[in-house]
Amino acid sequence: MWSQLNTYRNKYLKLNLDQVIDYEKFSMISIVYHSTKIEGCSLTETDTKVLLDKDITANGKPLIDHLMVKDHYAAFMFLKDQAAAKRTLSLEFLKETESILMKNTGTIVNSVAGTFNTAKGDF
Repeated sequence: MWSQLNTYRNKYLKLNLDQVIDYEKFSMISIVYHSTKIEGCSLTETDTKVLLDKDITANGKPLIDHLMVKDHYAAFMFLKDQAAAKRTLSLEFLKETESILMKNTGTIVNSVAGTFNTAKGDF
């Protein structure tokens, strides 16, 4: 069994798929797809990939869903950069992240606690 697995592994390595597939980007697209799906986004995983790779919108799907996907991706890329820079967690950092996440889909919210704008990162 181990020799057969090793044979398959060697065949896989010879294909050089690690040079063809950007696994990090694939993972980010998958995370964005699932995150926005939880929020009710109608885009499929393929729609999400095409939007993020080629900036092409899906026919018949709401603009707000496309904007949500773009904002989520921008926020994840921002967080990735901030993590690499080892930025310290703070309220300002959370607000900045939220403003990127909700840039195009945020709204003004009126509540008992007051009025705030989620597009600006208010919480």
